[in-house]
Amino acid sequence: MSTQNKGLAARFGVPPLTEVRRTTAAVLVDTVGVGLMIPISLLYFTLTTDIAVAELGVALTAATLLSLPAGLAGGAMTDRFGPKLAMVTNNLVSAAGYVLYLLADGLATAFLAMLLVAIADRMYWACWSSYVHTLSGGRPFERWFAFLESIKAGAMGIGALLATVILAAGTDAGARWLVVLNIATCVAAALLFVLQPMSPPAADAAAAGGQDDEDPELLQAVRGWRTAFAGRANRLFVIGQVLLSPVMLLPSVALPLLFVERWDMPVYVSTLLFALNTGIAALIQTPLSHAVRFRSRAGVICFSAGLLSASLLLMAAMPERQSALAWCVVVVVGVVLAVVDALYMPASNALMTESVPDAVRGRTVAVFQTAAAVGMAVFPACFGFVFEFSSALTWVLLAVVIAAGGLCFAAAAARLPHAVRFPEFRKPDEATAGAPGSLAGSQ
Repeated sequence: MSTQNKGLAARFGVPPLTEVRRTTAAVLVDTVGVGLMIPISLLYFTLTTDIAVAELGVALTAATLLSLPAGLAGGAMTDRFGPKLAMVTNNLVSAAGYVLYLLADGLATAFLAMLLVAIADRMYWACWSSYVHTLSGGRPFERWFAFLESIKAGAMGIGALLATVILAAGTDAGARWLVVLNIATCVAAALLFVLQPMSPPAADAAAAGGQDDEDPELLQAVRGWRTAFAGRANRLFVIGQVLLSPVMLLPSVALPLLFVERWDMPVYVSTLLFALNTGIAALIQTPLSHAVRFRSRAGVICFSAGLLSASLLLMAAMPERQSALAWCVVVVVGVVLAVVDALYMPASNALMTESVPDAVRGRTVAVFQTAAAVGMAVFPACFGFVFEFSSALTWVLLAVVIAAGGLCFAAAAARLPHAVRFPEFRKPDEATAGAPGSLAGSQ
């Protein structure tokens, strides 16, 4: 590691860049492509086909629900062949889906395109945490996860900005060019993931050590899935994932409705909130994760859930149709969401990833991420129903649900080994053990 990189690691927790330069480039390229498509993922078909919006909405919902088993398949692939192949595969499947975007001329081809993209998305979330865990090679998970997530947040903002420029130059043709560019980023990211050196899959490592299981392969697979679904901690993680899933949709689904429909703010407030969320997260993700590296992961998750719940309760108490304070609220909410993302995402993924055996990590993480996908699929309908009834009640219920999700993670972590609950430990010369007010004493 260079002297400059050592200084970055010491101050902000940046991992050795020479070890992850291909993965960093792959994440950058891939997520710029994601940012390109976010503004037009559904709008594209209204611009290039005659399909009714209602039909497109039904097709997207059906594609999302049908793609859920792909996450479990991606977890099995991760355990059997390693996370690198799973990452490469999901990028190639995504590229194939976007090729169908260009060819879509009716509802059937549009649905197939949506389905392939949704399958790729499920596979990505099933293998991403396992990929980062393998990449970290036993070193603190949060350092690597937070750094790569900060790259993703910044790249997504860049992609959204490029999409705005391209669409401004020409709507229909610009939309097609965005799809072409996204296909190119998917293929380029797949190639970069192939080139990144990785340790062999757990199954291969066990075989190399002469630890072959004599049981039939099908029986081993069944046992692996039983392990993924069994255990008190695993069940609590699944419940916690479902309850915390609204966090991912607040800036794109819930809050824009409040600001636009009830507070009469301009429509572009939703893009501003998204830009604030991703931009601030990109800046603070790595240093903030580094700052809390001696804190318990469950404590960080509970603090994040509590901070967001308190913010939602304050919004429930505010009168509607704000004018003078409306934009201040948008800024504050954007900052809070960025802080919550920066703290909650690395800590929760670390707990779930490092609490399970190597041999079934892919499948177990896939179960957790599928639970989150189910929560995100159900949330819009539940939110819309309650929001129509009472805006204030919506935020109160959301605050309770998110707080309960944080408590589920805390309960799941209670019986886990100390090394799983805490990402790093203080050395004797870093703090006086048990000193009044010291972090070591509080642990």
